[in-house]
Formats: sequence, structure tokens, C-alpha cells
Amino acid sequence: MHIHAPNPLLRRRALIQAAALGAAWPAAWAQEAFPSRPVRIVVPFAAGGPTDLMARAIAKAMNQSTGQPFIVDNKPGGGGVIGMSEIGRNPADGYTMVMPSILAVTNPALMPNYPFDTLKDFSPVTVVGFIPHALVVKPDFPATDLQGLVRMGKQTPGSLSYASSGIGTSAHLAGALFAQRAGIQATHVPYRGAGPAVQDLLGGRVQFMFLDMSSALGQIQAGKLRALAVAPSKRFEGLPQVPTVAEQGYPGFDVHGWYGLLLKSGTPAPVIDTLYKEVKAALAAPDLRAMFKAQGIEPGGMPPAEYGEIIRKDLVQWRKTIAELGIKLD
Repeated sequence: MHIHAPNPLLRRRALIQAAALGAAWPAAWAQEAFPSRPVRIVVPFAAGGPTDLMARAIAKAMNQSTGQPFIVDNKPGGGGVIGMSEIGRNPADGYTMVMPSILAVTNPALMPNYPFDTLKDFSPVTVVGFIPHALVVKPDFPATDLQGLVRMGKQTPGSLSYASSGIGTSAHLAGALFAQRAGIQATHVPYRGAGPAVQDLLGGRVQFMFLDMSSALGQIQAGKLRALAVAPSKRFEGLPQVPTVAEQGYPGFDVHGWYGLLLKSGTPAPVIDTLYKEVKAALAAPDLRAMFKAQGIEPGGMPPAEYGEIIRKDLVQWRKTIAELGIKLD
């Protein structure tokens, strides 16, 4: 019996088709199958703060849209390092996310032995929210704008002090950068949280502070604090009458606090894309946007590549700024 050998041309065509199908299969499978079990969102801060609030809001929305539990797991401590370390202990499969603040880009410049490379060890998903800072004073403070505050500092050098919720926080860095740009001496007084810092501001023990809008907005609207400026390059929608620092004579001043989702580097692109689309849809919901606005939070939702570019730029900016200011963690 004579056995015919297969046509080489047909065999080659079949192999090419099989290879093409094989290449497409894992991506399609990953997109359809994810998530098929609970997803954990690690928040590297204590419960009750703005990061926790944002994480729980999007977790609830994604639970409803996917039918899978999205569980918020608070792991505070170490300036966010403890929570971010959770990523390294889990596979790069998208089932563990971490939601740090801007500390993910300031800590590498502040900590000589920072254990992560934010660009290489993590894959960005999106920013969940931006929380701008306002430069606030007590209601009866003599200066009514930044020029007045700077005049006070120059007339009596060393008379001004500013509060923050801790060394290396965005509030601290904004205050130090402003003092440098304004050419005034201002003593930094760190506190354990915004609450005690505001108490001492109202008591006159410190003269000003950059306070995150989630803590400041209600008090400004109630007349308990007065805002002289906002720190980002654009005015804040919730306080449109308050000018930026840049508008008042300090062009280029732009300090913004962001809170975003990161995955372990190497997470498949279809998984990242699925999570991005879910978060973006959650942030587009009118009820969530209204809740964020009431808390002084501006929703994010940009694509992963754009968030990655924010991280890259901020790493460069804060390394340079922190070195110039000589700021170190005690």
C-alpha cells in the first residue's frame, strides 16, 4: 500500500493557522475569564482616610459589575511600604492590586533603601482620584493673599511656621517648595495627621499649611479656615474663586496628590485592560462622582500608559526637588 505524503504547502498553511489561533487564544481566554474569583485591593493606609474611601467606592461598583468580590485590605505602616510589599508576595495575575498615594514617587527620593523600583516592579492601571491641596490660614489671619503672607515672612525672618501631617508628605513638600520659591524662612512642624495640625493652626501655633482638600473643603466652606491658594496648576472646581499658587507670582508651581491602582509587573495586558475599563466605568457613575466632589476629590480614570507617564514625571520632579530642599526622613 502506497501512503501519500501530505502536500508541503497545505501543511505549512495549516501550521500558520494553528499558530495564529494559539497566539490569540490566551489573550481571549484571559479577557473572558478574569475575574473568576475575589480580587484584593490593598490600601497601605488605615481605614477611614481618603484612600480607603476611594478604594471602597470603586470596589463596591466593580463587585456589582463583575459579580466577583473586590475586597479592600488595609495594611498601614512604613510610609506605605508594608502595603506595597503585598504585591511582591502574590502572582502577577491581577488578583492583588495596591492603591498607594503620591508617596510611591516621593518615598524613593526620601528613603535611601527604598525596597521598590516604582517603574519596574509595578504596572499602572489608572489614577482613582486626585486630591488637591489648599494653602490655608485661620480666618482672622492678617494676610489676605500669598503676597501678604510672603511680606510677613520677609519683614520678620523666621517668624513663620507651617504644619503638615508628617515628614515627606505632599503637604510637607508643598510647604517647603513654596517657602523656597518665595524666598522666606519658614519652619516645618510635622504632626501625626491633619486633625492636630489644624488645631494648632487655629490656635496660632503655626501660621499656614497645605491641607488636602478632603480635609479642608468643608472647613473652608464653613468659614473655619481661609484658603489663600490651591497648589495644583489649575484651579479647583469646588473652590473656583481661589487662585492657584502659580497665578499669584510663582509660575510652574504644581503640587498634586494622586491615589492610583498598581499591579505587579508582568501582569498580562488583557487583565490590566479589564481592570482599567472596570475602574473607568465606576468613576463615570454620577453618584460616585457626586460623592467624590463632596469630599474634595477629582476622579481620575486615564489609561494605564498615561498614568505611567505621571509616575515617570513625578519621580524625576520629586527626586530633584527633595535633593534641592535637602529634605530627609528622621
